[in-house]
This record gives sequence, structure tokens and C-alpha cells, in this order.
Amino acid sequence: MKAKTKGRDLSKDWSYVNGWYLVIPLIFLVIFFVAPLCYMAYISFFEFNGVGKPLGDFTLSHYKEFFTKSTFWLILVRTVALGAASTILCVVLGYPISYKISRMRGRWRSVLMALVVLPLWVSMTIRMFGWMSILSTNGLLAKTLQSLFPGRDIKLLGSYTGIMLGLIHCGLPYFIMIMVGPIDNVDISYEEASYVFGAGFMRTFFKVMLPLTYKGALSGAILVFSLNTAAFLVPMMLGSGKIIVMTNTIYQQATYLYNWSFASALAVIFMVFALLITSLSRKTGRKTGSRSDLA
Repeated sequence: MKAKTKGRDLSKDWSYVNGWYLVIPLIFLVIFFVAPLCYMAYISFFEFNGVGKPLGDFTLSHYKEFFTKSTFWLILVRTVALGAASTILCVVLGYPISYKISRMRGRWRSVLMALVVLPLWVSMTIRMFGWMSILSTNGLLAKTLQSLFPGRDIKLLGSYTGIMLGLIHCGLPYFIMIMVGPIDNVDISYEEASYVFGAGFMRTFFKVMLPLTYKGALSGAILVFSLNTAAFLVPMMLGSGKIIVMTNTIYQQATYLYNWSFASALAVIFMVFALLITSLSRKTGRKTGSRSDLA
């Protein structure tokens, strides 16, 4: 029922205010996000003649160069694979932590949430320098592994393992923060009833908890995948220039080679592939969620 005061419909007043609340952020996004993306896509179809100079002739050679050279395909596959693998590990590691935090009450819950958020208060560059010291040959982790496996040459810096650790470090807090809410919304009596009827831990998890929190886990996984595939500092600093991903390639083309048109084409292709993977994940999640609801 709409609230009225002295014959005036207050809902109309609030809809007017809410409309302006939407218009201002939309204008900001259009000017500082949509417009640069459109210009980036625009210059990818023209020859780049230099900074401050007019664009050249219309061409599709930049896209043709990407699709005809296997090197760029390999870089794209490597980027997606690193993002997908790190996302899966973040889900596997983050779900139990989120469950434990959501079932806690009082001071310790606040303390654990603060510990989860704490790394995000530190600059990404500083965190990556910390990981470089840990993963270096004389670092703590490398020395520990060398003491456990003597005689083996263990190099973590500049390897896929080092990059994976950095990506997990960056994505795990976001997944935990997202999953605490959905798990907290599931009444613990559902789990207790499952145990009462003889279901064990694994059966309770897959038949009760996972279907009820699947949408939240999917949202967290999509966010982590988007962040990790677009990561720049992690592969650049922990990869030591040995492992090239799409973000590094775009940076090299734009900064060192001054080929802004080809860099824009790479960014457009990378963005389209990321959006396709994200949309496919959402559609698959909806189908799986509807099936679990019917079951």
C-alpha cells in the first residue's frame, strides 16, 4: 500500500530522488568507462601513426594478426587457464573458511573477517614485493621446500606456481567475503535435520549446503575469475617476464612498441572472450540451480 501524507503520494517523491541517484552514477560511468572503451574499440580498426597524430586508414589487419598467429592464441589460452585454475582453488579453499566464519558469533567472527579483509588494505604492489621475497631463491618458502626435498633445484619466482599463489592471494578474500552472506542465510537446522536422518558430512554438503549456496558460490567464482584474468601486477612481478599473459602483451604493445591500435584490438578480443566465458558460466549456473531446485 502506497504511503500518503495529506493527500500526497510519497512514493512518487522518492522515485524522483532515486531516479537522480541512478542518473549521476550512470553519467559518471558513461564518461569515464563506456566512452574510453568505445574509443579503444574505434582505434583498433585504424592504423596508428603516433601519439597526437591523426589515425590512418581503416584496417582489419590487427584482428587478422591475432587470429592468424598461434602465439597470441597461446597467450590467451594461458591467461584463461591461469584465471580458471586459480578460481577453482579459491572456491575450494574459501568455502570452508566462509562456512566457519558464518557459523561463528561474537568477537571472533569480527576478528576473522578483519583478518580476511586485512590484505586488501595494503597496496597490491607492496603485497607483490612481499611475495617476491618469499618466493625468491633465498626466500622462506623456497628454503623450506629445499630442506624438505634436498638436492632439487626449486625455483618459484618466475614459475606458474608463483603466479598461482599470487592470484589465489588476491582472489581468496573476495570469495570469502561474498560467501559468508549466502552461507549465513542457510539455517543450521537444515544441516542438523540432515544429520538426524543419517546423512554424513559429504552427503549433507552436496545435497543440502551446496544447492542452497550455489548461486552465491557462482557469483564469487565469476568475480574472482574476472579479477584474476585481468591481473597485471601478479604475472608481471611474480612471473619475472618469463610467463606472458594478455595483460602483459597489451602493456608491451601500448608502452614499448607504441602500437596502440594493435593493443586496443588485443584488449577488445580479450574483453569479448572474458564476457563470453562469464555469460556461459552464468547460464550454466542458472540451469544447474534450477535442476537442483526441482530435485
